[in-house]
Amino acid sequence: MRRLLYVSIILLFSGGLYAQDSKLIIDNWDLSYESVLNQNQIRWDHSVGTLFTWLVDREKEHLYITNFIKKELAQNPEATFLIDHPTFPSAGRTTFLGIKKNGQCYYWWRSTDESMKEFKKRPMDPQLFQQVTDRLQAMRQRGYENMGGPEKAYAGFLSLFKDGQSKQILLHINDFMEFDMENQQILRVGKIFEIENSLLVKNN
Repeated sequence: MRRLLYVSIILLFSGGLYAQDSKLIIDNWDLSYESVLNQNQIRWDHSVGTLFTWLVDREKEHLYITNFIKKELAQNPEATFLIDHPTFPSAGRTTFLGIKKNGQCYYWWRSTDESMKEFKKRPMDPQLFQQVTDRLQAMRQRGYENMGGPEKAYAGFLSLFKDGQSKQILLHINDFMEFDMENQQILRVGKIFEIENSLLVKNN
């Protein structure tokens, strides 16, 4: 099982990069992700890229997701978080959009592994929302040393808006899980997987 997971992860990050023709920028979030990738000197080159396997040939899906997010953000939430990344190990896509508006908290969730074509809305306890946003706000973008370059180190995107401040960073593969490639073992689950599990477990 571990070997299968290892092979799947390698296959997932062996594809190319994908760029949107038009930028979708909301409150300093570039939902094409081109800005944050350019800031980190990640080349939009299919021959060297590994981050965008999950976006290749999925223009309609990406447009649907970004339009959905734009509609939610147009309602001016007090705070929000967006976690957007490949679904492991299928190379699908998982998106969590958390919203706090008028004191009410909820999140939208979509995962191709769950055969979900549309977003599903779930209520969120305000205390849990605060815990999640505090943990996400504390995250800093990891470096890509010893990972074979930035294209192989990063595995998704985190976007945040709180107290009038917004930021967007690349998620490192170790933010999902830390893996011992030499021994083909999972060492520990990362913060992003922990947070997503807390959302799904506590909101069933």
